[in-house]
Amino acid sequence: MRRAILIALVLVLLGAACAPAPSPSSPASSASGGPAQPTRTLVVAVEDEPKSLAARLIGQVGRSLHFRRMFNADLALLDDQSNPLPYLAEALPQLDTDTWKVFPDGTMETTYRLKPNLAWHDGTPLTADDFVFSWKLYTTPELGQAGSLPFRAIASVEAPDNRTVFIRWSHPNVDAGALQSLGSSQTIGLPPMPRSILGPALESGSVDALVNHPFWTTEYVGLGPYRVDRWEPGAFIETSAFDRHVLGVPKIQRVKMLFRPDPNGAVASMLTGESHFVANLPVPQTTALMRQWPPGGGSVLQYFNSLTGAHFQGRPDLASPAALRDLRVRQALVHTVDRPSINEAIYEGQNLLVDGVFAPTSELGKAVQAAAIRYPFDVGRGAQLMAEAGFSKPPGGDFYVGPNGERLSPDLKVSEGPTDQAMQATMASGWRQAGFDFTESILPRAQGQDVQAKATYPGLNISQTAGGEGALNGMGTNQIPGPENQWRGAAWNGYSNPEMDRLIVAFGVALAPADRVRLARDIMQVFTTDLPMIPLFFPVNSNVFTADLRGPNVRPASSNPTWNMHEWEFR
Repeated sequence: MRRAILIALVLVLLGAACAPAPSPSSPASSASGGPAQPTRTLVVAVEDEPKSLAARLIGQVGRSLHFRRMFNADLALLDDQSNPLPYLAEALPQLDTDTWKVFPDGTMETTYRLKPNLAWHDGTPLTADDFVFSWKLYTTPELGQAGSLPFRAIASVEAPDNRTVFIRWSHPNVDAGALQSLGSSQTIGLPPMPRSILGPALESGSVDALVNHPFWTTEYVGLGPYRVDRWEPGAFIETSAFDRHVLGVPKIQRVKMLFRPDPNGAVASMLTGESHFVANLPVPQTTALMRQWPPGGGSVLQYFNSLTGAHFQGRPDLASPAALRDLRVRQALVHTVDRPSINEAIYEGQNLLVDGVFAPTSELGKAVQAAAIRYPFDVGRGAQLMAEAGFSKPPGGDFYVGPNGERLSPDLKVSEGPTDQAMQATMASGWRQAGFDFTESILPRAQGQDVQAKATYPGLNISQTAGGEGALNGMGTNQIPGPENQWRGAAWNGYSNPEMDRLIVAFGVALAPADRVRLARDIMQVFTTDLPMIPLFFPVNSNVFTADLRGPNVRPASSNPTWNMHEWEFR
């Protein structure tokens, strides 16, 4: 799908005539709405209580992303094969038609026509002006979203009438014809926001009033298949089917979202019948659950879409010890991480090992793998690099010291949780054996979605981030959070390189497949040269559900397993 769009865009810019691509069928054609099932409540367990239910977040790190789909709708929706389908829009813009125009200078215009009689959860009509308001809101500089896609590529959003969303683009964007925010690997959407609720807060000029508005949490009003009835902080969210959902009334009438930060507790909730669905269950707990379930007791959907890595602190004023700023020290640390052994010991070898930000199973990843600089497990090479950097082990000593005799003692931080802490202990132990006197610290779960708390570590932070093209949308100097932007931005590790900034922007406007591959290779080379993080693997994630639930299905990394949640039903 994307390759076809890219090729077509190139032809348009060259003045060639491109035939309009066939319009994908609407999900509404396969979703009759059907009778709701009032007698049973679907109970899902998620790892963390969300800080917000919005499709695009401001001022926090995203968690429990799957189930934001319950509450939100966008112009387009990715199906289980990552094909974009119309959602709030009647149809998606098609190249070389009045709905998608590309001009010789690279600017563009796209037009989305909304379906009739759309409404927010509170009954207020959805109009094109809510998309204009969304663009104004998310491009407010203090919210940290203006430099990400699609906002940095949009010149203006207009509403010629209540059902027409007209977007002027300052430069080409391959995703302009299928704007959606509910996929898992990247966020490229323009989700509508209710001017009727947030308009006064934005117009007041008070960013605090906007960010702290109860709309984002307990008073959330969206467009998705379910609406919030009750939010009990620290415990659960109760929801009910939205009878004006554009794709039809959900078949399951009520859904309860339980917060189960301990994966063992999530397993227990499945075994006792308390829960029907668990999202993002780690491999050890998934294996334990499947062993304890009777034959046919449930199913597992495994996928990967995020990248786990050990991120070096990129801010010079926070990085400590200062030796971590020395590339040779970072290279030595990479050479002394036994990734295959860690993968086998903790994850039963199921994770996908990787050398950069692109998954080697994706088409783009396959094309750029040769550009990656590789750092195989080699303690001897690590010792050579440390010697070159001026570090040595004193006679009878086990750990590296610098020229001034001070021991090199970096800190390794992870978020609170049994799996992350097991990986932390394993990596720190291996590094100690190689001569690095690592300390270990934990980011409390309560602070896991706080960008400032996550970003202000001194040494290394093991964490998951978006992979592939989604990773590029969260990199770059303009995405670094800090006091000047009230800690809003996706590049929380503070990495900054002008050449990487240039490449990311160039990749975002590249149209020809060959140009995108070339730029991705350059990005891979700069990334693996600079080593802002130690790429570890694309972790296998598991969604587990009971045998009596029908609807969840296998999906590629870029779509969302809850994309068709309005069609789920009990057998």
